[in-house]
This record gives sequence, structure tokens and C-alpha cells, in this order.
Amino acid sequence: MTTLVLGASGFIGSAVARQLASSDHNRAIGFVRSNPANGGIDGVRYVVGDASDLSTLYRAMSDVDTVICCVSYVGDDGQRCTEVNDRGIRNVASVASDIGVDRLIHVSTASVYGTGPFRDLPVDGAPLKPHSLASCSRVAGERHIRGAGGLVIRPHLVYGPGDRWFMPGLTSIVGKLGALIDEGSALLSTIHVDRLAYEIVALAQTPEVASPGTVMHLNEPEPTSVHDLLTREHRQTGWPVPGRSLDRSTAVARAQQLGISRRHIDMISLDHWFRNDRGVH
Repeated sequence: MTTLVLGASGFIGSAVARQLASSDHNRAIGFVRSNPANGGIDGVRYVVGDASDLSTLYRAMSDVDTVICCVSYVGDDGQRCTEVNDRGIRNVASVASDIGVDRLIHVSTASVYGTGPFRDLPVDGAPLKPHSLASCSRVAGERHIRGAGGLVIRPHLVYGPGDRWFMPGLTSIVGKLGALIDEGSALLSTIHVDRLAYEIVALAQTPEVASPGTVMHLNEPEPTSVHDLLTREHRQTGWPVPGRSLDRSTAVARAQQLGISRRHIDMISLDHWFRNDRGVH
């Protein structure tokens, strides 16, 4: 099986490419905007292109069986959000449909649901109410993929080597507050990037598990408390977990004084956990 990984130099995409390269009977092609400076992953052949360029997508997708799209932009630039997460994914879906690849999988995010709280939320168990520009544009990208018969995967918070957003963001917020909120009791769905990659590759190899246009949640089976996440971070890096705690209302007021957004406080003080659609090994 020949599999093309779009965004193969990114956090999730590189983990997927690595998993493919270590799997039997897989030929992995990594679609990147520029060749990796370190030579990339052994066993992965790289092609340079951009999701905004249809011609490079057509060349990359020719003679592949499966396309795994890990392309995303998660910053605050509205134009980039539209270019990458909406129009870029529309191009991916269009070319995959036109060529007729056997399998199209797109990695999205559970942040399309909005700020929560969510507890044991099934797929589409709440209206999509994305808060950020990035999440709004990723809803549009999902529609393109589903319209082309692809599978959309919604992990929530992904951690592991290369994570520049989740754990760094969590420790930054708590560090600025100088305290946990409600003893760090909020429960969050998380998944290690290597586990996520393993499951994505398994789904690519077993297309019968999901019908065309399906959406799946993909996280670790049980949610993890903010306290336990920070305790693990302390064990691994020595990051000092604050010894005091604020109730949520006090934390909201304190955050306003410190210039921390309400959305960030919600992220670490409200439950955000989702019903898993696939057992993670």
C-alpha cells in the first residue's frame, strides 16, 4: 500500500510518516513545503509542494492508495486560516476525489465544538460552535473532506515530542496564575502523538471500519485531570507544580488582571472530554 502523508514535517504528520515507515507492506510518501533539513525519516520519500497548488497535489497523489491529511494552521492570522484550513483542504478533497484514491483521512480537532464544558460527548453530540478563527476554518475543511467521502478524525489535545501548543500552553497559563484551578480537577481528553499516529495508520489499513463521510473521536480511553497532566510534566521535566489552588471565579478575575484570556481559563478549568470511537492500544 502506498500512502501519502500531507503535512509530513509537522507535529502529527511526522509521527504518522514515522509509523508508516515502520509498518510492513507500506510505502510512505511525505508531502512537505520544503525538504527536511535533517534528511527526514528513513523509509519516507519526500515530495515538495503546497496544498494551495493543485498541480503539486495532482503529482503527489498520482499512484497512491491512501491520503492522510495532517495539514493545518493553528495561529491567529485569519487569512492564513482560510488559505490553509479551508481552501487548502478543499483542494486536497477535490484532487483526491478526482483521482479516485482508495482512502482519504483528515486530522481535524475537537475544538470545533467550542469552549464546553463537555462530558462524554459523542460525535456531533453538540452543535459545532468553534471559538477561534483557526477552529472556524477547520469546520470548513471538515465539510470538504466529508463531501469527498473522506474520514475526519477529531482528537482533542495531543502531547508528546514536538508539542508546541498543548503542554507548553497549559504550563504557561498555570505558571502565570501561580496556582491550579479547583485543585486541577478538570478532566481533559488527551492522546500521545505516537498513539494517535498508530491509530490513524490502523484506520488507513482497515477502511471497512468507517463509512464514507464519517467523523470519529480519537483520544485515550479515559480523560486525564489537569492535576495529573501537570504532575506527569513535573516528573518528566521538573516543571514546578504550584502548591496552591484558586476557585474558578477567583481564577477568572485574576486572569483578567494578568491578561489571560477567558478561553484559556475555560480550557484548564472546565471538563472537555469526548466519547472515544476507537479503542487506543
